[in-house]
Amino acid sequence: MSKKDGRDQVLVNLGDEILAAMANVSEAAGEALSGPSGSPSLTALAMPSNRMVGEAKPERLMLARNAEERTALARLIEDPFVARVDVEWQKGGPSQTTYYFARRSAAGLTTAIKGAAFVASGARLGALAEYEAGDIATIEINGIGRNARIIKRAVLSPQMREGLWDALLANIEIGEWGEVLELLRAESLRIGLDALKRKLAGPTEIEDIVGQLLAEAAEADAERGRLRRKVVDRIALRDRPVLDKFQGEIYRLPLDRQVILFGPPGSGKTTTLIKRLAQKRTADALTDSETRLVVAYDRERFLRPDNWAMFSPTELLKEYLGAAFNKEGVPDSGNVRTWDKERHDLARNVFGILRTGSSGRFQLVDRAFLIDRSSRGVVKLHDNFATYAESVLARRCDEALAALRSAEGEGIRRQALALASALGPEERFSLGDVLRFLDGADGWQAEIRTLSEAISTGLGRTVNLLLNVNRSLLDEIAASLSTLRGEDEEDVDDEVDEGAEPAGAAGNPRREALEVVMATMRSWARAVAEGRRSVGGRSGRVISLIGKRMPPAESLLDLGKQIALRARMRTFVQAPRTSVIGLPALYARFRRQAAREGKHFRAGDETAHFLDRNLISEDELDALLLVMLRNVRRLVAYADSRRIEQAAQPDWLSTIRRRHLTQVFVDEATDLSAVQLACTIELADPALRSWFACGDLRQRITGHGIRDNAEIDWLNKATETKIDLRSVNIGYRQSQKLRELSDALARLLDGTEGRGTDASKGSDEANAWPLLGERLSGLPSAQWLAKRIVEVEDAVGRLPSIAIFVDGDDLIDPLVGALQPLLAERNIPVTGCKEGKVVGDEREVRIFDVKHIKGLEFEAVFFMGVDGLAQRIPDLYRRFVYVGMTRAATYLGVTCEQKLPAELEALRPHFGTDSWVTIQ
Repeated sequence: MSKKDGRDQVLVNLGDEILAAMANVSEAAGEALSGPSGSPSLTALAMPSNRMVGEAKPERLMLARNAEERTALARLIEDPFVARVDVEWQKGGPSQTTYYFARRSAAGLTTAIKGAAFVASGARLGALAEYEAGDIATIEINGIGRNARIIKRAVLSPQMREGLWDALLANIEIGEWGEVLELLRAESLRIGLDALKRKLAGPTEIEDIVGQLLAEAAEADAERGRLRRKVVDRIALRDRPVLDKFQGEIYRLPLDRQVILFGPPGSGKTTTLIKRLAQKRTADALTDSETRLVVAYDRERFLRPDNWAMFSPTELLKEYLGAAFNKEGVPDSGNVRTWDKERHDLARNVFGILRTGSSGRFQLVDRAFLIDRSSRGVVKLHDNFATYAESVLARRCDEALAALRSAEGEGIRRQALALASALGPEERFSLGDVLRFLDGADGWQAEIRTLSEAISTGLGRTVNLLLNVNRSLLDEIAASLSTLRGEDEEDVDDEVDEGAEPAGAAGNPRREALEVVMATMRSWARAVAEGRRSVGGRSGRVISLIGKRMPPAESLLDLGKQIALRARMRTFVQAPRTSVIGLPALYARFRRQAAREGKHFRAGDETAHFLDRNLISEDELDALLLVMLRNVRRLVAYADSRRIEQAAQPDWLSTIRRRHLTQVFVDEATDLSAVQLACTIELADPALRSWFACGDLRQRITGHGIRDNAEIDWLNKATETKIDLRSVNIGYRQSQKLRELSDALARLLDGTEGRGTDASKGSDEANAWPLLGERLSGLPSAQWLAKRIVEVEDAVGRLPSIAIFVDGDDLIDPLVGALQPLLAERNIPVTGCKEGKVVGDEREVRIFDVKHIKGLEFEAVFFMGVDGLAQRIPDLYRRFVYVGMTRAATYLGVTCEQKLPAELEALRPHFGTDSWVTIQ
């Protein structure tokens, strides 16, 4: 037998074993799924340990685990495994030498394949499949690193065809022979094996001329298909069931790590992100330390399908990722979000920043008067406000403590002295001291309750007298409510919750007017007791409206003293809440002061009107939210460290805490500002702080996105984390010529001769020249485009995914109208996708506004009117061009209405200028 025949026979044996193993796993999974479910009995469910009738929850956890295992079994029936690896362990390693790896979980079927182990690809042993044949992998087993040489490796996607198992092959490598996929001459494992078996069997007695001709034709078709590479047929993330060893090391990083992954377009950043999510949600893929962490956290809550989130820059990317989540078995319950929507929901429905019918202070508008709206500018705004808020809160506590040390009542003075001694030698508050009042305010609460009863009686008597004498007063104030609602109270410790409307007042003008009168009397009584002759803000306006009908000042003196004393005690009791819920009111004062000092805000009447009307921009809202989220995290961490049960924590804190997420992911992270990224970090549950982001600084297409690693240093400081910076550089999307073009544009963006993108190993591919069409607009532009689309279809043999990018939604319909009649003869439909929404069928040519296409991938891309984009946004257009060009896998066409912009002239040698037919 020749050496080549020997390789063929080894390959046949390997292929037959793989096909038999698929059948074994699928059959075993079916039998396990049809057997007893292992669910708890009705008796067990009625026991006190059931969560519905008692405190403990083992039966509930058993149900969750059982459902999880049955889901995994159902997945194995249709997708048995994605890799097989034969290894040779070095000294001290296991005796097992053959492994099959499930895409997600092995569902307990570890012995389903005779003579081999069956494990999850995300488990530690799964890393073996990420190494190439001949590599030596180091795997931690029982806490000890063991070395294994990879002898054989096959990576595949199982498929059932005509009742028989088959597979699409990504890699087959055997020892010193390396990659031997080309020996099969087909992507189908079964078809390739049949051809090899006929070859090994030798010629038959009667020459089969017809069969030979058909076989040769099929082989030629297979070769063309192989060289053409795997065509991108639809808008979906490329399926890579097994990642490379560099990506594998990254997605396997510990659960409680904060990571940013940088890499060029098509390097598998998003795929790595999704793999990490799937792996961390698979029980048999977690390390021992991760399992302990999850158990201590709450396994049931950790595995809830709605308890993780991935932030993406556009709605379009959400749809693009859906198939990838499903392939990895990750339920997507609306978990993919945009930061714009998350910000609005948090600000309006969780933190009460934005105005509603019953609460809130600000109105969000799409305008801004900040001097610097860049990421660094918003960072400065945040830092200054955070310092201001901390100093104000500390000052209030210091002043309250000083007053209480000399207050009437021995019990109050004794508590004040004890508090002062606990603060240290300087007896001054810091923000950290505020945390102690989360569980150390019982003594103050008792004193407050006693005072509140007296204040309620006295205040009720005063207001009743005022309204009895002045029967029309409530109606007068009700008529002025629209003006009064926009007024802030003056800068004193408010007696009501800062920033909130009185409960029950909304929709009832007389009730709301009564609450306004009560608040005014409280403010005025306190001012009298403190020797102030006037009060400002809303109470001051109401006093002016009441005028001479106000009660005599001396009649309010005793009531005012009680209110002032209670306010000082409340300063401590409400300090944790004020450090979060009270911040919108503090921000309103901070920005008025900043504007007066010429800081952060542009000068002018428009800015003054913006501030007076309590309008707020998205940038400001980000900065405010970050301070609130960070303070919540500190409070939660304190509560957990003190083992304060959640049931004993304040309702407002529990409500916010429910928005924390077990895992947070951010795709295209460089389009977010540093403050926005910090907000996503603070949404990660403090018990885990699991956060993973990916992006590419060259692909930043927003003016406010992060620009360099210095901003990541600020992220570490602002969120009290240590982000692990990782990078990948192997391109899996583009052909060689497109990589060379992208690398050349990257050098223009960086201004340096940086490292180019590495090609994936063994990536035979179509290598079409990028095309450049100049002086094309209107009908000639559409005609050029139609010819190129037809060429792509002819080259591929079918219509693959084709996208056309234009500069603005307003250009979509005219281009659709021009293209449709030109492509009608070939029955190629054209669809416009406005506002970043995917419409139409995947076998249609689609036209997008270029600003919506981050993260997507198409077989062919046409970028129209690049020179017009350069005129409209000269600062960012090269980044848009970079993003647009790198969406193409094989075919790229670029047009200019006049000529290529001068800044891109260096790219001209990388383009062809005629057609794909004439330059092939």
